[in-house]
Amino acid sequence: MRFVVALFFWALAPCAWAQDAVCEPVEPSRVENRDGSVLTVRTDCPSPELRRHIAELTCDAGRTCDRLEVDQEAAYTRMGNAQLVDLDGDGLHEVEILGACGAGPNCEGDVYRIDPATRTLQHFFSGGYYELQFIDGWLVQAGRSSCCSWNYLLWKLDAVHALPLDHSNMDLLAQVDAGGDAYGDDGRGGTRCTFLRESGDNRVVVAPPSPGLEEMICRHYGEAYHLTPPDTTPGAP
Repeated sequence: MRFVVALFFWALAPCAWAQDAVCEPVEPSRVENRDGSVLTVRTDCPSPELRRHIAELTCDAGRTCDRLEVDQEAAYTRMGNAQLVDLDGDGLHEVEILGACGAGPNCEGDVYRIDPATRTLQHFFSGGYYELQFIDGWLVQAGRSSCCSWNYLLWKLDAVHALPLDHSNMDLLAQVDAGGDAYGDDGRGGTRCTFLRESGDNRVVVAPPSPGLEEMICRHYGEAYHLTPPDTTPGAP
């Protein structure tokens, strides 16, 4: 299943301009999950300078199973907000809290999801990204790394990870570079797509884990691309 959460935000202006930002409260948003629980999120303003996102998970007979509070400084998270999403389409919604945005399309984000066993909100993901996607059993974080390059961080969802998922425990990294004519004119264009795995202090080129991931990631700049061949050195993963 593929579900895209796109973050369409304008870039932040310099910090001096951001100092004018003040907190504005947001009325509660509410959704009922497939297991009968209800998830709500709202934004309060303890002061003009402080934004507080409050999420509550209500279970049987209106009992509050869990409550989450996340504070943000309004001046440095001008576009900060909280929303309810169902990233993987499983009927159990997540809380996505967005923070500061950079000069490009990337924004800070944290995702809290329901643990069905304990019915609590667990910190599932933290990163800086343009979009999140679930593809072929992988969580994929996409973000622009330069004018003509994008990075994709990938986590295998059935693997064991310490939570939250972040750049320190990713399983794979993919880089897509628009290289113009740097790779020659052979009818495939100049886009280079490379999948990498951490190996000690180095990174080793590997094959894409699935055709679906290769298709989605490598065709970022269009149909034509060069796929970097995997490292076949003996002992390479």
